[in-house]
Amino acid sequence: MYLWNTATPYRDGDLEAGIVIHEVSHGLSTRLTGGPADSSCLAWGESGGMGEGWGDFIATMIRANETYQDFPMGAWAANQKGGIRNYPYSLDYTVNPSTYATLDKYWGVHAIGEVWAEILWTVAQKFIKKHGFSETLFPPAADSVTGEVSESNDFYRPRPRNSLGEFVGPYVPKHGNTLIVQLVFDGMKIQPCRPGFFDARDAIIQADEILTGGENLCELWEGFAERGLGPAATVIGKTPWGGGVRKDDFAVPSACRKEPKEPKKSSWF
Repeated sequence: MYLWNTATPYRDGDLEAGIVIHEVSHGLSTRLTGGPADSSCLAWGESGGMGEGWGDFIATMIRANETYQDFPMGAWAANQKGGIRNYPYSLDYTVNPSTYATLDKYWGVHAIGEVWAEILWTVAQKFIKKHGFSETLFPPAADSVTGEVSESNDFYRPRPRNSLGEFVGPYVPKHGNTLIVQLVFDGMKIQPCRPGFFDARDAIIQADEILTGGENLCELWEGFAERGLGPAATVIGKTPWGGGVRKDDFAVPSACRKEPKEPKKSSWF
């Protein structure tokens, strides 16, 4: 992972977890997107940028703790508090102002990727607020005989049984950080080769529909829309290699809008 000459003595990138996880994650996103027979699906443009963004997102989620904090990338190796991206990953707009339309300023895949990672980081916090936080992203091992995971585990939700008492349906992570990571991985399997931000967003929403029946639809839209990737976001003139003019949408679908509550009327009137 290179020797970084921004500190004395030089620092080895192999010793920074975020960098190593980011690079390993390329193997995951490259193989899942478009299937294992085509490794060219994340080569350039928004697709290539998301390949970098997934690496940052996975590295950040693995390093995250129950107590929220912002995360820079490569801060130790580069000897820079803010890391090697334009901004640390943060819910604070004064720290990270990135939105979908920010892509109009960027051409390089790493710069594009940090916008995608920031969007996913924002979505993840919606899930953690709703479902809580797991100290581990590693699921428990299945029984070597039955192939099932013990019902007493604290990683998956209880699975339903059919009339014969047999487990049915997939394993569903019960905590917010484990669930969103699963949905991001599932979305990679659904999205087309050379996806754009809209394709990847919609694939994650579809993955939630498949896995949970769509119970997190509004959390997903709220997270995406918070960073400009709402349903009415647009891009005009985009090519497979990048470019285009983008417009943010910060609204969520009408089904997810929280209507203001009417004040209670006093019983005296």
